[in-house]
Amino acid sequence: MTTVLGINAVYHESSVALVVDGRLVSAVEEERFNRVKHAKPARVDNADELPVRAIKWSLSHHGVDVATIDAVGLSFSPALRRAAFHEDPLGREGSWGSLSGEQAFMASLEATPAAVRAALGPRFQGDIVPIPHHLCHAASAFYPSDYDDAGVLVVDGIAENACAAIFDADADGLREVDTVDYPHSLGFLWEKFSEYFGFTEYDACKSMGLAAYGDPTRFREAVGAILTVESDGRYRVDDEILRFRLPEFAPMETHFGPRRRKGEEFRQAHYDIAASLQEKTDEAMIALVRRTLDLTGRSRLCLAGGVALNCVSNTAIREAFPDLEIFIPTAPNDAGTAMGAALHLAARFAPERQAKPLLSARAYLGPSYGDIPVPSQIAADAPPAGCSFDELCADVVDLLCEGKVVGWFQGAMEFGPRALGNRSLLADPRRADMRDILNRKVKHREIFRPFAPSVLKDQAGDWFELGKDSMSYGYMLFAVKVREGQGERIPAVLHADGTARVQLVSREQNPEFCRLIEAFARRTGVPMLLNTSFNDNEPIVCSPEDALNTFRKTSIDALVLGTNLIRRSAMVEVV
Repeated sequence: MTTVLGINAVYHESSVALVVDGRLVSAVEEERFNRVKHAKPARVDNADELPVRAIKWSLSHHGVDVATIDAVGLSFSPALRRAAFHEDPLGREGSWGSLSGEQAFMASLEATPAAVRAALGPRFQGDIVPIPHHLCHAASAFYPSDYDDAGVLVVDGIAENACAAIFDADADGLREVDTVDYPHSLGFLWEKFSEYFGFTEYDACKSMGLAAYGDPTRFREAVGAILTVESDGRYRVDDEILRFRLPEFAPMETHFGPRRRKGEEFRQAHYDIAASLQEKTDEAMIALVRRTLDLTGRSRLCLAGGVALNCVSNTAIREAFPDLEIFIPTAPNDAGTAMGAALHLAARFAPERQAKPLLSARAYLGPSYGDIPVPSQIAADAPPAGCSFDELCADVVDLLCEGKVVGWFQGAMEFGPRALGNRSLLADPRRADMRDILNRKVKHREIFRPFAPSVLKDQAGDWFELGKDSMSYGYMLFAVKVREGQGERIPAVLHADGTARVQLVSREQNPEFCRLIEAFARRTGVPMLLNTSFNDNEPIVCSPEDALNTFRKTSIDALVLGTNLIRRSAMVEVV
């Protein structure tokens, strides 16, 4: 039996994946355990700060003796970084791009193997294998797909030095065939614009939300001065305007006007700039996909990297290539590189399974808690003897139809940034006021941000223009148009542009969640629920304790923990 551990600890989204005898048995993010968003800040000096809680859970939950671990894959190559690094004239002393910052970064990278051995203890005698970052991204997309071969496109902020990469993938593995190097980064472009809009560098999703309210023509030329798409499918980013690594915005303000400060009102210009940025990103991604298909000669596409979380661009690709088979994993961001590292090494250890390491699941790879006891000081509507899960669903549907917000905690935690029905907040999509209620009273976030519908897969085509089927429709990775005449029935899950970031749900994928949506459909004739992540400006809840803590501090009306239904009125606890 072969046991392989994959670890991502560079930059952010620290994570761990475990492959046992060719089977992916778990993949988890450190932030869900330490309750710090992104697990840690992306500093030059902390690459050796490991996801120790995620490592501990992965090994203990699956009963893995560290002495049996054959290898640990790290999702970054210090050797490749050393060979590719060039001092950035726009880098700040002691930070990214500067010589002093690079020395600190290399020191922390070189300390990582020792940190791994310290974390696992002296009984671990396996190999520690650094793997190029983009290769890990590519492996995280290709191996979980159903494809025997594919072109793989990775687009993110930065790896060792590349910001995008193309791979040819088949039974013989993954071969890099092209790269786009720093400073030409679509990921960093969105990070800088997010800061321009008054958000943090992690808030590209908010910038995407702004875009639906804007006119892309107004700033098309100005955005085009920063991001240029070339005839061969490559693109260029003008860092003299962007100045990504400097905390200044003067060149951008020359092109776009004053930046927004946190707390200031949004102006129409902000919406229009975001719309132009989204339009130009769509153009760049379509060009990169065309280049990927041309260079690899494949008829299937796998996408990975943080930019693959851009649902609008993903949909633009699908519309530009309507016959193309597309797969995007649940965690295309850096968290997924731990999975890619583990799967890549597992393929090396078992060449007869190299094309497709077996997967136990593709989305639900984290902790589960079985029968969940509710603290004695909290009153819960526990099901009486003989009560069925369907009766619990009926009670939840009653609450949803009354306009209540329900926390839904079931089964194994999802891997990746989307809540896919096991750590979710649920509401009635038919209520026009529900988006405002959730944004103001529960999620405490910007009022313009949309919510997603989780839709029964076999009825989704009646409501949305889906095009060619993709497994990734189950992961909230495409923003599709609502069919004519249906939008007014589900206003809470439609964005300003008439699209929705759908999740298709089936009994095969998630039987409990599917049964709840089926119960709602029988009652209302609407085969979907509003689904958003179970959190409040924090990582998505992991444990029952996390769920109860978030329930206590928000205006969520009810919480389902396994088979227990806790209503807000029950939160008057006995001391």
